[in-house]
Amino acid sequence: MSAKKLIEDHDKWRKGAGGAPAGVAVESDGSSYAGLDLNRITLTSSNFNGGGFSTTTFKQAEWTSCRFDGTYFTKCDLTDATVTGCSFSGCTFSDCSLENMTMTGCNFTGCTFDDVRFQASQWSDCKLQGGTLKNLKLDQCRWSKVAFLDCTGSQVEGSGIQGTQVDFTGSHFQRLHLQNANINRSCSVA
Repeated sequence: MSAKKLIEDHDKWRKGAGGAPAGVAVESDGSSYAGLDLNRITLTSSNFNGGGFSTTTFKQAEWTSCRFDGTYFTKCDLTDATVTGCSFSGCTFSDCSLENMTMTGCNFTGCTFDDVRFQASQWSDCKLQGGTLKNLKLDQCRWSKVAFLDCTGSQVEGSGIQGTQVDFTGSHFQRLHLQNANINRSCSVA
């Protein structure tokens, strides 16, 4: 069954209009979706090339070993989602909520994050390389072994960030405002 059919059936199931809960595994998709309820969807070893999601919820979703190339996420909600071992290349996240999200072993290459909220998110063994970060909220985040390499950013704000082994090599930020942050234990921004 195609990824598109599985995704649409999951949306129907969540909205009480038939369908079935989806576990999308080893599928490829380049479709564009809007207004879907994909809460609790499981995506495993799936590839998304182009296309994307707008006004779609992925609350408590689980994504494992997926690849996203040139995929957009606009006004999406990934609150309480778990993302493990996924790669994102040339993707755009715009006006999204990634609150209380757990990311482990993820790579973001050449991705843009604009007006994204990461409150209380936990990142471990993640790398953002060559990314653009604008209008971000990073309150109460927990980072371990996270690299922001050659990233640019403006209007990045956060409070209560805790981070160990965080690398900002080659990154430049304008209007970076961090309060009560403890990053790499050797420096504290108050």
